[in-house]
Amino acid sequence: MQTLKITIDNMTCDACVLLSKLKISKINGVKGVRIDDINGKTEIMADRNIKLEEIQDALAGTDYKVKIN
Repeated sequence: MQTLKITIDNMTCDACVLLSKLKISKINGVKGVRIDDINGKTEIMADRNIKLEEIQDALAGTDYKVKIN
């Protein structure tokens, strides 16, 4: 199992956190997503290497910006 640590910027409420979790969870190989409230600190647990582009694609259409910690 691999863990990727990122930050998701521009989240403003609990619904933003929930939406991000749902979208990221749909990425092939993702087994779990933990987002620390609306500060955007995120851990993605997966059974393969998840690329930053995959996360950005999953969050397309939102105002959320992804960066590696």
